[in-house]
Amino acid sequence: MTVPYCTPTDVRDAARLNISTTDFEAGITQMINTVSLKLDEYHNMPSGGFAVSVDTTRHYGYDAIVRGRLYLDVPCLSVTTLTNGDTVVIPSNGYRLHPRNEPRKHYIELLSSYGYTWGFYDDGEISVLGKFGYSTSVPDHIAEACAMWAGYLLKRYQGALQDATANQELGQLIYSEAIPKQVLALLRSRGPSL
Repeated sequence: MTVPYCTPTDVRDAARLNISTTDFEAGITQMINTVSLKLDEYHNMPSGGFAVSVDTTRHYGYDAIVRGRLYLDVPCLSVTTLTNGDTVVIPSNGYRLHPRNEPRKHYIELLSSYGYTWGFYDDGEISVLGKFGYSTSVPDHIAEACAMWAGYLLKRYQGALQDATANQELGQLIYSEAIPKQVLALLRSRGPSL
């Protein structure tokens, strides 16, 4: 399910498009949902990964274990339940999330003092129930990128989806882009470190 990373009011804001009417509300909302999904895809996040509110389950096979560590395919913010591949639920004091002092965790290590090892029954998988993504609330740079990109799309629609526009004063022909340069610059300078 798509989580909107900004609101129509953010797009219509005086500092952005300065639109005081709500005539375009449904269209702007649809653009925000599309852009939010594209931001997740751009950063290889699960849907809603920049505003995680519910636990989800991800499954891992033996190929995800390297040197005794279970490497996660997307960052994890917290683990609710860790179930080994042999169906044993490992208590929270039987493992550690790493890196230790970072908000996003990338692998799980079992503690040898508790005697747990990764195990599998035939066709078994390790399942991790928890919050997977970048953050539990939308980071400012993602909200700004979402509002900027949605505003760009709205203006493209209002310009009849032209691939190019002319600036008479400067004598320039300006070609449109899939993702505006300003949005890419914002995402590259502040994007998640995975």
